Formats: sequence, structure tokens, C-alpha cells
Amino acid sequence: MEKKLLPLGLSDWSHFIIQSIADGVITVNGEMRITDLNRAGEKITGYSRAEAFGKYCGDILRSSMCGRDCPLKQAMISGEAVSREAVLHNRLDQKIEVMLTASALRDDHGNLLGGVETFRDNAPFKLMEKERRQLAGMFAHDLKGPVVGVAGLLNRLRQGKVGELNEQQQAFLETIYQEILRLEKLISNFLDFVRLDLHILKPLASAIQVEAECLAVINRSRPMAEAKGVDLQLAFPQEVIILNADAVLLQRALGNLVENAIKYSPPQSQVILKVQDLGKEIQFVVQDQGPGIDPDDLPHLFDLLYRGKDSGQESGLGLGLAIVKRIIEAHNGRLWVKSELGQGASFFFNLPKANFV
Repeated sequence: MEKKLLPLGLSDWSHFIIQSIADGVITVNGEMRITDLNRAGEKITGYSRAEAFGKYCGDILRSSMCGRDCPLKQAMISGEAVSREAVLHNRLDQKIEVMLTASALRDDHGNLLGGVETFRDNAPFKLMEKERRQLAGMFAHDLKGPVVGVAGLLNRLRQGKVGELNEQQQAFLETIYQEILRLEKLISNFLDFVRLDLHILKPLASAIQVEAECLAVINRSRPMAEAKGVDLQLAFPQEVIILNADAVLLQRALGNLVENAIKYSPPQSQVILKVQDLGKEIQFVVQDQGPGIDPDDLPHLFDLLYRGKDSGQESGLGLGLAIVKRIIEAHNGRLWVKSELGQGASFFFNLPKANFV
């Protein structure tokens, strides 16, 4: 006789889903009493589901945020998800660093049923971050130092400080020197990206005059533009614009975009850096007349080490745009690009005038 599969009730499905989730999950009713605890939650807290059932959630989680700062209470009152880093004390009174997210549970009519909180052991992620910081330090000290030293010695040779060189020796030495400079720049770009990504390098905001910073970027990029036959222009409004930002990082972001535009521009074309005051924000636009960007590349353009299909013979590992993204995000800004094949590309970013955290 053929067995019929009976449909599971909603409560059955929710239980199975909660139990299969890899993160710890705890659900509570409106009185903050535990109604479910999944297997991952049992492992982290040291309590079984049966032991936790009906208990006040603070007695099981014993989080550093239990009580007045309880994320579950905040989520149930506000109706919005609350994410926090916290420290739990498990059954053996061991401290466990977790990332937790709390949300309210409501029925289809908006009535409050309780809350749900997910929590994940943060130890592996903390270890990974520590290793990344150590890696950044190793690159800074053990790799960049010798490269800078070699570049300095090669420069002395180029200048004839240790004797005259014949024409062939000078040519070989110049090639080696330029490659060392490229390697030094690559290491610096990588270190800057890692430092920004780990928040080791943070913006030091001060009131800056935007036109002065843009002019510094244009003047520094002009030799590169002239060598390629590209006309470099700055379009700026009449009024003075003051922005609260990190001048060094702003110049770095603009410089990367301008140099990138020059790199992919054909001779006798134009690259323009435009600035507009939008009231609460300042908009920067770097526009070129290059080959444009393939639509398939646009979603990945600011990813680390991504190089598009139409990169051609241009050198580089795609660090420049990834660094720009980190700098703009560190200033609470927005970054995007518009481009069509054969129609050039325009890179936009907006920075808020107001101070940022």
C-alpha cells in the first residue's frame, strides 16, 4: 500500500529550519522566555534545548548586553533588526565572543509573537583578522623595506655616484630602476588596501579647500597626460567649496581615478575632472574618452585584483579602483560608474559635507 506524505505544519517547518542553521539560534516569546534553541546554539551555550526551554533568555545566554541593552528587547520594541558584538558566558562560565543579530517575530497582522536571535562564535574571524594584520606588518617591514633600499642604491648608480656607465649599462640600469619603482608602488597599493580594509588606516578629517586638492592632483598627473598626448582639464564652480575630509586620502582617490582615465585614453583625447556642489554633498566626476567598459565588467570593477576583458596591454593588478572604493566608503561616500562601449567612462563619487564617524 502506497504511503501518503502528509504536509508539515508551519510550526514544524520553522523548527526544522532553525535546527539546520549553522549559527546559534534562540527564539523567545513576548515574556522573553525561550521557545526554541537549535543544535549550534546548544554547542555554544552548553545547554540542551530541553534545559533551555521556558527559561528566561538572559539566564541561558548570559550576554554582556543582557538587561538594559538587550538586543532582543530593542528589536521587539523598534521592529528593526539589531546587530551587535557581545560576549556570552557558557555553562562552564567560559567567555565566548559572538556576533549576534536580533529581530522581532510578528504574525501576518503585525502582532508581536516574540523574537529571534542568531549568534556566531567570533573567534575564527578574530584570528583571521589578527593574521591579516600580521601579514600587513610583514609586508611593510620585511618586503617594502628592502625594495625601497634597492631603489635608493639603483638611483645612486643612475646618477653616476660610483662611476660613469656606458650607454648600454645606463639603459639596462634604467629598466631595472623603473621595474623596482613599479614593484614598490604595487606593494604600497597592497598595503594601503589592507590597512583601509582592516581600518588600520582611518581618515583624519579636517576642513579642506576642494579646488586646491584637485589642482594638486591635476598638476601631479599632468606629466603622465602630456607623455600620452592627453588633454587634462579641471571643471570647477566659481564659489569656494570647503569639505571636511582627509586631504591625503582624497588626493589618493582622485589621483587613482585620473591616472586610470589617462592610462586607458587614446592620444589626442581629453580627461576632465569635474566638481559640483550639490548642497549636502560634493560630487566628483572623472570623465574620459576611452574605449568604455564592457557591461559584464561593471559589477566587478571595484573588486580587489579584478581586471576587465578590455584591459588590453595596460599594466596593473586592479588595486587602484579597489583602494578608491575603500577610501570613499571610509568617508561615508557613494561611488559608481557610467560607461558604454566606445563612449568612454565617467566615474562618480559623492562625499557628505558634514563630519563623519
